[in-house]
Amino acid sequence: MVSLFSSATFADWTIETFTHAATKTQSQSAMVRNEDGFELAIFKTSEGIVWLDFSLSDNSFDELSQNQLPLFQIDDQKPVQMLRGFVATIVPADEGIEAIIVDEDNGISTDRDFSVNHIIAERLPERVICPIWQGESRPHLGTVDALANGQQITFDFVLLDGTKQQTVFTLKGAKQALEGTIFK
Repeated sequence: MVSLFSSATFADWTIETFTHAATKTQSQSAMVRNEDGFELAIFKTSEGIVWLDFSLSDNSFDELSQNQLPLFQIDDQKPVQMLRGFVATIVPADEGIEAIIVDEDNGISTDRDFSVNHIIAERLPERVICPIWQGESRPHLGTVDALANGQQITFDFVLLDGTKQQTVFTLKGAKQALEGTIFK
């Protein structure tokens, strides 16, 4: 059980502080909601891992595809493909990834794809969560810096019924919101 404690606003981004009912501890997230009701939140765990949390609009009952997780791109940087896995982690950029990929026609591939970066993500029906920074000693894709300095982030995703969609979030105010949460 989590309860909302307070929030601060920076342009289109806000900082929300939550109090966890069971532990009485507080945590913060930098978040933005676009005009279509989609939500993007960035938060840091007590272990120091920074997570990206993309949620579908609460204006519908849509669910994300179980096989094709979202791909996101910040400005004109290399896109990042989320892959379903048991342990969410960042894959080093120069390794590509060899994973079982099931396409929309139920074709299976294990090819390495160097055209995109990869993150192993955790999928829930209406949201996907993945690490975007796991510490200085772990390889990362520069996503946190790109969020702080970029203009927009675009998500391409497939719904459970196979419908392909796209949504965009502004990064106006993201830097201040991130400075108030994960950089402090």
